[in-house]
Amino acid sequence: MNNPGNPQAEARPATLNRRWHRALLYLGAGLTLHPHLLGEPSGRDLTDLSLDDLLEVKVHTVTAADRRPQAVSEAPSAVTIIGSDEIDKLGYRNLGEILAGTRGFYVTYDRNYSYLGVRGFGRPGDYNSRVLTMVNGQRLNDNVTGGVLIGSESFIDTELIDRVEIVRGPGSALYGSSALFGVVNVVTKTGKDIQGATATVTGGSFDTYKGVATVGYEFKNGVDFLMSGTVLESAGHENLSFPTFRQIPLSDGIARNTDGESLRSLFSHLSWNGLTLEGGWRDRSKQIPTASYDTIFNDPQNRTIDGDFYGRLSLEHDFENEITVAASVSYSGNYYEGTYIYPDDLPGALPGSTYRLKDDVRGRWWTEDLSLSRTWWESVSTRVGFEARQNLKQDQYTYRETPFISQLDSHQSSATWGPYVDASWALRTNITLAAGARYDRGDFEGSAISPRASLIYAPVPGTTTKFLYGQAFRGPNAFERFYANNGITQKGNPNLKPEKIETFEAVVEQDLGSHFRGTAATYTYYIDDLINQITDPTDHLLVYENLARTRGQGVELELQGHFAHGLRGRISYAIQQTIDEGTRQRLGNSPRNILQGNLIVPIYKESVFSGFEMRYISARTSDSGAGVAPYWIANLTLFSHRWANGLEVSASIYNLFAKRYFDPSPNEIRQPLIEQDGRTFRVRVSYGF
Repeated sequence: MNNPGNPQAEARPATLNRRWHRALLYLGAGLTLHPHLLGEPSGRDLTDLSLDDLLEVKVHTVTAADRRPQAVSEAPSAVTIIGSDEIDKLGYRNLGEILAGTRGFYVTYDRNYSYLGVRGFGRPGDYNSRVLTMVNGQRLNDNVTGGVLIGSESFIDTELIDRVEIVRGPGSALYGSSALFGVVNVVTKTGKDIQGATATVTGGSFDTYKGVATVGYEFKNGVDFLMSGTVLESAGHENLSFPTFRQIPLSDGIARNTDGESLRSLFSHLSWNGLTLEGGWRDRSKQIPTASYDTIFNDPQNRTIDGDFYGRLSLEHDFENEITVAASVSYSGNYYEGTYIYPDDLPGALPGSTYRLKDDVRGRWWTEDLSLSRTWWESVSTRVGFEARQNLKQDQYTYRETPFISQLDSHQSSATWGPYVDASWALRTNITLAAGARYDRGDFEGSAISPRASLIYAPVPGTTTKFLYGQAFRGPNAFERFYANNGITQKGNPNLKPEKIETFEAVVEQDLGSHFRGTAATYTYYIDDLINQITDPTDHLLVYENLARTRGQGVELELQGHFAHGLRGRISYAIQQTIDEGTRQRLGNSPRNILQGNLIVPIYKESVFSGFEMRYISARTSDSGAGVAPYWIANLTLFSHRWANGLEVSASIYNLFAKRYFDPSPNEIRQPLIEQDGRTFRVRVSYGF
């Protein structure tokens, strides 16, 4: 919660949004009503382009926006695509870094997990449960916390990523719960992309080493096969400073050798003629240097172990009657094991003795999805579908290890299901109207109807305007409702209600000559019954409660450039404001301004490139009211390939200018601000054979 006495937490007048909203809406209306442009088709006239220009024309497609491949300009959302080439040349190490470099997104790190913020909304400790994250259309958000891991602990290694589809805005009309602020779909490489084997080794700061081995091949009969494994080991910081803990007797506030991490993962893919069998597994162990949940500071035994897995069988087939059937069934699971060290307070315990408190989570679930789609009269596309999920296990345990004392023994199960329908109508070659809705019902979530609608108009070649509306919801999860450890740190709230969002958005996408493209978006959203973690002042325990209403609004601007020989760049600016309408205060961890940019420059014969990235985050507050200073950081990568057949080499420096900066802490950490890494480096060598 924000501190009412903190001037940084007070809400500022919302005049900026009215001005920006009006300006952008007038711009869209002006383009729409231009008298010489009515009736013109969208897109460029390719016959007017030179050969060099034709080579630069690349049609980006997105699947996650509408559950089918379509051009980004035709998607009923504001979409960003980050491809593998950009990931390599900018030195991105995980999904969190990819998202942090994208318009309107930001990431905080508490030295255990990374938390995603978008459009001024970022709640440390919410486990990223308000953005639906998928791999090849497979939901990764778990069934206990509703969250997903995005940092070094993320499910898919960047070596496997072909592209990341980032779809902004409510997505519950197609995907159900959790897609409040958007949908992120990681599309992996296939065997065809590898055509052999690849071995990658990286080394970097803090004795961090990673190895990735991948085998993939597309056979002549159309069978596509890929398998990849990852191993990561990191000693972490030798010394981390936490000034809050200097107040502890005999402590200098330095956590020593308590930041280590290890990870193992596997991923496999097999497809043939529309039939796909896919699966993955990840296991990760991380020491906790922050003494979260009031554990003993500087004890190397404090750690978490987390993992997840899934197996999925899917089929997509086009029938002669022009009906496309897509069906899938998957089995997924996740686990979490926390070890927390506390002073032994049992009668007769020796002075200075400790005990282990264990936190265990086990989740298992089946998911089934079936959809039918068809295009009518070459102008109307329809889709009807049904998705169901059986949460077989949503178990949470908390216990003292020796002697055994149970603090929590929660065994839950639930089921959710929802039919959905979606349709788009090309009124003219340059005007498309789309609408859809989904009805969801679940044991924990109650029921919800999530509609969406869009009007996409391309008044001139190279110009697209989108007017978007949508609603989404997130049901309270098992962790928020039932986690209670007998008065140690947290209590449950089984009476939580689902939170719901309503979003209005206008987007203008404009080609500026043959090399540049600009995007401007303005949005307003309202969240009712926001599920928010607070510290109850009556007993000082963490608990989740519903807030009355939260309002967010902002403007996002972006300019992209792409030239011959690989020169490219992107710069974006987001100004936003998110307010708790009950208290009229800005939410914690909600920066007012975000400026991001990157530039990829060819250095030598399209074989050596330099990738530079810069990011600025303005001042914000933590939930405890502590002020977080603004910061900017820069990263630099040198990337080379084509020197030898199959060889790639890159070297990256992160936080190039060694800026000292902080992120706000979640409520369970006593230290209000967490200092982030200074200057670090990574060297990566990859060889394909």
